[in-house]
Amino acid sequence: MIGRLEIVRLWRSRRPLIAACSLLFFLVLMLVGFYTYARAETGGRAEFRYTYENRSYFNGLTFALYAFYFGFLLILPIFIATEGGAQIAGDTSRGTLLLSLTRPVSRTRLFFSKFLLSGAFSTLLAGGFLAVSLGVGLLAVGWGDLDLYPGVLQMTDRHQHLEQQQALARFLLAWPAASLALLAPLSLAYLFSSWVKNPVNAVGLAFSLYLILYVIAEIHFFKDLRPWLFTTYMPYWRELFQERPDWSQVSNQALRLSGFTLLFLALAFRRFRRREER
Repeated sequence: MIGRLEIVRLWRSRRPLIAACSLLFFLVLMLVGFYTYARAETGGRAEFRYTYENRSYFNGLTFALYAFYFGFLLILPIFIATEGGAQIAGDTSRGTLLLSLTRPVSRTRLFFSKFLLSGAFSTLLAGGFLAVSLGVGLLAVGWGDLDLYPGVLQMTDRHQHLEQQQALARFLLAWPAASLALLAPLSLAYLFSSWVKNPVNAVGLAFSLYLILYVIAEIHFFKDLRPWLFTTYMPYWRELFQERPDWSQVSNQALRLSGFTLLFLALAFRRFRRREER
């Protein structure tokens, strides 16, 4: 009953529609940027073709990886923070949380029902964004093998080559890996949502802190601080696109992210159980 009610509320909030439209607009901008960059780098010789055998470095798989990487770090956290911040604080501002607590349902069940729904939403959003990125790459550019070189994505320090089928399998693995990483900012947003009573404040605090920690994690001046920031480990799924992934490193960073998620969630739950609704 609780889960069904939360799903209805999520759908009526139009947050999924807003997120989908925003991500589609981002993909259009990425496609334009990808095309102009490819033309500039090849002196106008880049030719996108609708084919599964496109051998160009600037092919649909490269586009999908670039689009998902930047969207994952800069766009998806906005909607994840919005979803997490709108749950408890949003219900408080509307007065529906107090009404829910008057029913024969425990705070524990209510809290984790909301979090599980938000986690499912973030997983579907990440999977949908990745699938659409691949689809746009196929239709507008054309797939081929995936070649990675040292550069802006910081995925490798040498040339990496993955056959098309290998690359698609790695994209499939990247979905649950990225979804796990998104639970950290989601639980952080829940922590703020459990403390404040205005969803705008909760979302603003969560995303602002995420952005600050992300910038700090990217600046080498803070190398001693980076191991203590969850944003340092969020793009750990990039390792999956190596020819020979370091699975111990992938597991280690996934566990660290899970630890941050559990910490934020435990603090949020502790606060939620003690807060008084009026």
